[in-house]
Amino acid sequence: MKGKFNGVFVPLITPFKEDGEIDFDGFEKILNFLTPKVQGFFVNATTGEFTSLTLKERKKMMVFVKEVIGKDVKLLANVSSTSFKEVKELIKLAKELEYDAIVSPPPFYLIPNKEGIKDYFLSIARISEMDTIIYNIPLCTGYSVSVDLIREIALSEEKIIGVKATIDSLGYIKDLIFKVKNEREDFSVLTGLGFYLSSTLILGGDGGILAISHIAPDVLTSIIKNFEEGNLSSFRKNTKFIARLSDIYRFGTSFASSIKIALKLMGFPISTYVRKPLVVDDEEAILNIERILKELKIVD
Repeated sequence: MKGKFNGVFVPLITPFKEDGEIDFDGFEKILNFLTPKVQGFFVNATTGEFTSLTLKERKKMMVFVKEVIGKDVKLLANVSSTSFKEVKELIKLAKELEYDAIVSPPPFYLIPNKEGIKDYFLSIARISEMDTIIYNIPLCTGYSVSVDLIREIALSEEKIIGVKATIDSLGYIKDLIFKVKNEREDFSVLTGLGFYLSSTLILGGDGGILAISHIAPDVLTSIIKNFEEGNLSSFRKNTKFIARLSDIYRFGTSFASSIKIALKLMGFPISTYVRKPLVVDDEEAILNIERILKELKIVD
């Protein structure tokens, strides 16, 4: 059985102008391109450089995406903050805007014990009364939320509806599916890595929240369709395509920078500017990413 949230979701970039201000015009063009091709958007994601945005800017992003998209696709909002007061403000706005779910990584910098992490997620779900997705991204938080802890949380609160796992471990994905989803069929297991989408589906997962979907949304949604229809030849071909496309991350210094470079090469009128502490990549990175896009015939 599919989880409540399934398919391909885009963890949206935040386009900036060269002066560092948010480029809403360029952003709208990206949203209009992606909306017919995916199942949903994740606003203020890691790829969106959410930790470099002010609270006011994050709220503006949530409002803007809702105004542009309406109810055309599902909308997820990141409510994470090092201030729980700000978490509550973001939850309040997500409810007012009728977002479909809220998302949060575990607490970072000041890291609580196991009971503190559990209390954090349960508090978010119970305060919001909204579907809540746990976002496990140890590369950025410094630690991984264990499958056993996620199981404990998910079985004690029905509003904890899924996990976005941005972790380079197929074993972790497998354990989420076998230990959590097998006990709660509505629970969604979503990978954060494009080259794990096919494996996640094979194991019984539900899809992904994938930065690479900015570039190849059609291919990613085709992988799901191929899998469901048993079209092994296309499934394998599209899986290899996404695995190769994911190599752009080898050359960019961040997810955000790599995606912005690719989108600009594809003709979107946006800057490749990223806010500190991220760095704008050099010409060598651009040429290497362009080489992959040309190889895959994404650009001429």
